Amino acid sequence: MTAKQSLPRRFARLTGVLAALVLAGLTAAPASADRFDTYVALGDSYAAGQGAGPYADACLRSGHSYPALLDAARKISLSGNKACSGATTSTVRADQIPSLSKKVDLVTITAGGNDLDSIGALVICSQDSGPACTAALSQRAAVLQTALNNPAASPFFQDLLAMLNDVKAKAPRADIYVTGYPLLFEPGAGPAAGPVNGLTQQLNAVIANAAHTADGGRSKVSYVDVSGAFAGHGVGSAQPWIVGLPPLCTASSTCGTSSADIFHPTADGYAKGYAASIRAAIG
Repeated sequence: MTAKQSLPRRFARLTGVLAALVLAGLTAAPASADRFDTYVALGDSYAAGQGAGPYADACLRSGHSYPALLDAARKISLSGNKACSGATTSTVRADQIPSLSKKVDLVTITAGGNDLDSIGALVICSQDSGPACTAALSQRAAVLQTALNNPAASPFFQDLLAMLNDVKAKAPRADIYVTGYPLLFEPGAGPAAGPVNGLTQQLNAVIANAAHTADGGRSKVSYVDVSGAFAGHGVGSAQPWIVGLPPLCTASSTCGTSSADIFHPTADGYAKGYAASIRAAIG
């Protein structure tokens, strides 16, 4: 065989080797590369599933919660829902984050609303849209304005950031998704609808900023906006995904056994609002 005759064969052999390498490169990633085998949910009542019932424990964890719904996805396996009704960023850090480990590859968090006592303001405004409501909203708006304008001087912002940094430290290889809160009222649903929704928008902006600040290193921290998914389904809409005030509920009544669920998502809210938004963010 001459050198001239061997060149095409050598070229063909080289082409075959390159093709094999390319094929190997395309298939080298494990099939589970986009699978989350160890998912832990953290947070407050919105992560526990309050509002959708029935409840499994004193933390008001529900089988209709968004962590339970994500667990039903083909490539997500929930290993623990540590969320608990009433949780603040401090109690998430003290009671929930210690359950994380280096094996955890997915974390979701909904927290911050109880630090602001946003439900407390909503209860006040649902009973009196006058001076008491204005004072309650103004007090909380001032806290959020400081968090937005000067995060370094805001205890509220720093508590959010410390919580996220603690998650990163305990679960360094996890993808972390931090959710906001839905706008609870349809525009024009009442005199307090606009101010309350505006407060929620500010709260979401602070949470998004904390997630953006915490992002970096091995852990990916992403903010998930759910307000768009809930649009058209607030209290006062034809198909609300938020538990509203029971009929004939007054300031002096107990409002029945469901009063604790007021201003929390329904089963549809958790499925079509929260779970759908997080799945879209995960991709």
